[in-house]
Amino acid sequence: MTTPSPIGHVVILIQENHTTDNYFRSMAAYGANVATDWPTSPNPPAHDQPHDRHAYYRWLTGRSTGAHVQFDTTAVLPFYAWLAATGAFLENHCAGFGTNSTPNHLLLVGGQSPTLRNPPRNEPQPVWDMPSLPGHAEDHGVSWRAYTGRSGYPVSFYAQLQGSPQVVSSAQFVADVTNGELPALSMVWHDSPSDEHPPANVTIGHDVIWQAVDAVAQAGLWASTVFLLTWDDWGGYDDHVATPNVEYTPDEVQLAYGPRVPLLVFGGRVRAGIDHRWCSHVSIPKTALQLLGLPPLGVSRLDDDPGLADLVDVTPGAASSPLPPAYGSTITQPSPPDPAPDPTPPPPSPVDQPQPVGPVVLRDGGTLPPPDDVLITRR
Repeated sequence: MTTPSPIGHVVILIQENHTTDNYFRSMAAYGANVATDWPTSPNPPAHDQPHDRHAYYRWLTGRSTGAHVQFDTTAVLPFYAWLAATGAFLENHCAGFGTNSTPNHLLLVGGQSPTLRNPPRNEPQPVWDMPSLPGHAEDHGVSWRAYTGRSGYPVSFYAQLQGSPQVVSSAQFVADVTNGELPALSMVWHDSPSDEHPPANVTIGHDVIWQAVDAVAQAGLWASTVFLLTWDDWGGYDDHVATPNVEYTPDEVQLAYGPRVPLLVFGGRVRAGIDHRWCSHVSIPKTALQLLGLPPLGVSRLDDDPGLADLVDVTPGAASSPLPPAYGSTITQPSPPDPAPDPTPPPPSPVDQPQPVGPVVLRDGGTLPPPDDVLITRR
């Protein structure tokens, strides 16, 4: 007889445009490999930095540092600081691709992207019939909802998800939780300024996430829910760790991994601590497949990823970690070790040789060419 999983809900929370060094200076006290002596960023940030494929190439090749600043984590992002210190802090998590928003959102939804750029908003938006985590859940009888901003971005790029009644406003998440209607799989995006995309005041988005997590805890679902909170791309902010060259585009420029971006995994059954492994955005939907008992998606980049389900203790009767601070309460950060541990150097690359990015797989078994719509000129 198979023992039922104690994990009934996976909630993937996706914010925007910050690196690990930019957001989590606070984790140095616990031994994380983060910078600590960069200038403090104002909040709200002064402006949005260039962070497309061309900007990434300049950063990758040392022509630019990006925005070399950090937020005061405990002052402006205290709930995030608490989650990072008490949950699993994936210090070497990376944007799936070294570029900007849309490709990385698509990696989070389905493990692949036909494009390396944001489709121009003044043109008809593309729709691709690619596999997706939400569509896969529906195909296998697992309840889901995508909580998005007004445009339905990014699930509106998926033919299977267009017009689905399960694509709803992000404002509905807390109501669904309160009404006992939290699905097994939730993916949550927000419009600006709640998405933390510069030049938004980052505390606005932080508070929206805090309210969402608190709603789950107050509904008695903390012990049965695994949260994965990440940021879509680097946003043009600097990070001091060079990421492994795992995959490259036809112009032979590194594509994966992109720069480090934060990933926090938390919930009642998540094992706390700093995790040093290399992982990327495809690790997030893979972990959802693992925790929800879903079969492979059919996208090799995602299916072949090890996932992060080992962070979750599914042992029957395992004790739940303490509830998070209630929304709006005064947060007392946990005491760090004294003295602070030395940071752990990044592990070796997970691959012996980088590979060319492959074709994009469609639901009918067909393929699209590998993404090659941003040509890098080497000069």
